[in-house]
Amino acid sequence: MSELRGDDHERISPIRIADLAEVRRYIGAINFGPLKERLTGTDGWSRARADYCERLYKNWLYLRRRYEGELLPPHADIDDFWHGHILDTYAYFEHCDRIFGYYLHHFPYVGTGGAADRQNLADAWLRTQERYRAEFGEYIHDFHTLSEAA
Repeated sequence: MSELRGDDHERISPIRIADLAEVRRYIGAINFGPLKERLTGTDGWSRARADYCERLYKNWLYLRRRYEGELLPPHADIDDFWHGHILDTYAYFEHCDRIFGYYLHHFPYVGTGGAADRQNLADAWLRTQERYRAEFGEYIHDFHTLSEAA
């Protein structure tokens, strides 16, 4: 999960891309080849899973920018890919600077603070799905569920 802190928007980078169409193009052009090589090598992912998760992740990054300020938790497949991106610290920082204008922090504890917090997470996940469907014409599905149905 991620959570925007109150001060994140007060320090917007001057290299933040202003135009959302340009943001989408920038995200689409990010080369995740090295990350996918690691995921399919040492982490044991299939090439199909790496490609699928890359697409979901890029789409989710765009949603996070377009609906900035909303809690839009990622699906577990997106979160796994995001972890790999974060580990490439130089690239992750640069990409965040261009896309968001600030470092998009990963806050993994949303939903762990009791019943109300779990409900907040469930509601936010539904919002993620609705935003994703409205923007990309499909819902986010677990890769393993899709591959089993095929």
